[in-house]
Amino acid sequence: MPDFDEDNLNSLIQEALAEKGTSQSHAFAVNYLGHGDSQLLSVVAKRLSDYLPESSIDAFLHELRVDLVSGKSKSTIKDLHTVVLNCRKCAIASKPELPKWNSTDPKVVIVIESPSLDSNSIGFLVDKIKQVGFKSDQLCLTYVNRCPKNIKYENQEVINCAPYLHSELQLLRPSVIITMGSLATSVLFGTEVKIKDYRGNLTALGYWMVMPMYSPGYASKFESMTEQFIADLVQVYKYINNIYIKKEPHHAGKTV
Repeated sequence: MPDFDEDNLNSLIQEALAEKGTSQSHAFAVNYLGHGDSQLLSVVAKRLSDYLPESSIDAFLHELRVDLVSGKSKSTIKDLHTVVLNCRKCAIASKPELPKWNSTDPKVVIVIESPSLDSNSIGFLVDKIKQVGFKSDQLCLTYVNRCPKNIKYENQEVINCAPYLHSELQLLRPSVIITMGSLATSVLFGTEVKIKDYRGNLTALGYWMVMPMYSPGYASKFESMTEQFIADLVQVYKYINNIYIKKEPHHAGKTV
């Protein structure tokens, strides 16, 4: 799978800025996550489990992922979002929207289908992430498709927008990616993947740990799904706390 293509991204940025919003941007190389590293990271984690506690392994793998992707590009998330805002690859009437909450250095990136999520689903999502204990500065909410649309996206529209998501993940370098819904999950794992086969487990995908989950709209309709939704969020919350608790200074008498 190709890595982050800085030359193509820089070319798009210059085109977008030169045309002042009228650019007909073309998709640069799709920046799928580095699947080639998944097996190696899995083997390392398994070996380390014989010698280290889980929290230490999580912290080690997090730092390793950061080292692997750091220095791949001098471009910034602001550069990428300039391209997104100037994108005119599709005939959708609405304008592209940018991620919400922490869009610079989040610990967790939540990926949903689009900004068109209805108010009830958004309310459900916000309520549950607060209930679990997440703060907004820990999270980035982003989308597969950046332009709001009230009907199903065409395949070509998804293909046009997917490179922006892949590049965004490379630049944000989160500890965990949460994919909510079948479209968000398929864009990272492939179209043949079913959420039920991966839900409830943090799965190594290239440089990142990914938690596939049901969409907020679907999970909010059924009590059992709501319980699973919360349980998945709790698992991610515990995972990132295992990573970052290790980095805090130790104080005598403090139990971690």
